[in-house]
Amino acid sequence: MPTPDHDSLPDVAVGRHPDHGIVAANPKQLASSTWMLKGFDFHPVPDHPTLYTLADQQRNGQDRATRAVALLRKAGYRVDVDAAFDPSLAAEPAGARARPPRVEPDVAFAEHPQLGVVAATADTMSAVEHGVAILESHGWRFDHALDIYTLPVTTDRGEALGKVTDATLSMHRADLQVAVQPLLAQDAAARRRPPPAATETHEHSGDFTTHRRPRSAAALAASPARAGLPGKAPVPAPTASAAPARPSDPRIAFSRNR
Repeated sequence: MPTPDHDSLPDVAVGRHPDHGIVAANPKQLASSTWMLKGFDFHPVPDHPTLYTLADQQRNGQDRATRAVALLRKAGYRVDVDAAFDPSLAAEPAGARARPPRVEPDVAFAEHPQLGVVAATADTMSAVEHGVAILESHGWRFDHALDIYTLPVTTDRGEALGKVTDATLSMHRADLQVAVQPLLAQDAAARRRPPPAATETHEHSGDFTTHRRPRSAAALAASPARAGLPGKAPVPAPTASAAPARPSDPRIAFSRNR
């Protein structure tokens, strides 16, 4: 039987297992998918390197798994699911069951070409009460002009990745929903793994910018973490020409119908 092409595999698959109940698979064994699954309370199954089982399944297990699928998809992950965990099929036919409220993260992290790692919060009470405090405790400060949270310009990328990891863990403990740009999540997860024995040169894909970024007029370009927030008008881009930079993945932006 031919082996499936790696690119044809989903990033995550969610379904039911005859022995372990609600499970998630990480067929590509991506570090970022592992990190996100652990944040949603999926834990590794011994002797099954790609399989994770949901903890405390008796505690609204199906709803929690469905919510995890919705957030993973919103963050840009490709997720295959059994019909029981598909958010788009959550409503019963003929209105037998009310459609669940639209899921959106309380806090979103992304990497901006000029500003570095930035964060945006929803207008939910939990985001305002807890998300803002956690962001500020880890060094982010609110930029009123851009309506997002930024780190000091002296923060290098390695330190910023550590802050994303620590802040995300704190937010999960506070029962906040967090979305992280996929490539940013992958780099943050890779940073936590022990370094290889051989010395390697650090290289980053084109989605990421250099370690230190002086704030300039180009920094007023709209952030991908801010673009989809309700009631947030885009910040006009600078009129002066600037060196082209590949923008961050905007898929983690979130919005609500008013």
